[in-house]
Amino acid sequence: MPKKIKECSKAQLISVDLPTHGDSYTVISHESVINYVYTELAAAGFGVVSETYRATADGQIAHGVHVLNYNSDPELSMMFAWTNSYNKQVRFKCGVGAYVNQAGTFMVCGDMGSWSRKHTGTADEETVATIKEQIKDAQMYYDQLKSDKDAMKEIKMNKRKQSQLLGILFAEYQILTTEQASMIRSEMIKPTHVFEDTSSLWAFYNYVTTALQASHPKTWMEDQRVLHYFISSVNNFSGPKVAPQVQPVVEAEVDQLTTNYGQPENQLNILTEIEKTEAEEPSLELEQNEEYLDNPVNLETLDEISSEAIEETVIYTDPMGNTFEAPIVIESIEPEEEEEEFQIDENQEWTGENASTASLEPTPQEHMIFEKEQLEIEEDFVFDFSDDEDDNEAFF
Repeated sequence: MPKKIKECSKAQLISVDLPTHGDSYTVISHESVINYVYTELAAAGFGVVSETYRATADGQIAHGVHVLNYNSDPELSMMFAWTNSYNKQVRFKCGVGAYVNQAGTFMVCGDMGSWSRKHTGTADEETVATIKEQIKDAQMYYDQLKSDKDAMKEIKMNKRKQSQLLGILFAEYQILTTEQASMIRSEMIKPTHVFEDTSSLWAFYNYVTTALQASHPKTWMEDQRVLHYFISSVNNFSGPKVAPQVQPVVEAEVDQLTTNYGQPENQLNILTEIEKTEAEEPSLELEQNEEYLDNPVNLETLDEISSEAIEETVIYTDPMGNTFEAPIVIESIEPEEEEEEFQIDENQEWTGENASTASLEPTPQEHMIFEKEQLEIEEDFVFDFSDDEDDNEAFF
């Protein structure tokens, strides 16, 4: 069973030896962070009412919470939180949130802790600038959390719905340990703090934040931020919400017209093939037009030539030496037609050797040749009259 992270004093954090990770590592000490926070809060007109520090046994990872003297809502006080490390496991992060006076729990909106800085280069200078930026927008974050709190009070949550949310936070978002999930279940049965309506989302939210106080300093701020982001997204709370690092995986919509319906990539998709064919048809028309441009023909002139008659002059000289000229008109040129296959008219008769028509009636010469061939065939043909086979038996 892992050791519980206990609270520590400011003096204990300051006494932790500073890290020595090389020239590229920029040290952001716990003491410097605390001093920066004091300075910037005072400059903005905020006073520190109380402060809480938690750290690992060796002090390598620590986080602090400063409750401020600002509370325009009697149920909530403004707070400033930060997380820092010396062992490179956590980057420095900070932000403004709210402290629930009744339950002693915290609220961290989606944008809090979204800024983090690796301990390299000018990290120390950027740390000071970020603390200033967060405190400058402190009023905006506080008002947002106050609005979210009022909205959660109006949302009814029976035990079944609370159990469903608990399962999602534990199994899907994984911000709860089994021990913390058991703590929330106990709160649902017998709350430590009595709320106006124990069947509200606001009551369940405090059950979870109570359990999150046992989170490791390395994950505490992120766990708080994921919780509020999830609740805000499910209920469509208005205001700034930045997605946490841990999010459920959402599969992108698949366009079945272009992805072949889940079949292997080398299998043809009939819809895409039709699109390709339709895209290629204009190119075929273009090729035909190009051929026409290479051999242009004036269609109007061609029609005139075929529809008008052609007139020519013929010169004739008779035996007496007289020369005559006579115009000859040639009818319009019609397009050549394919020759029809010759067909024999059965009604026509043979009219002679030089006749222009044909007849199916054979000539006398053809009769003689045919009879001679039949006699030759009969001499070679022998018919067997034997009755060896059974007439009733099928020969096939």
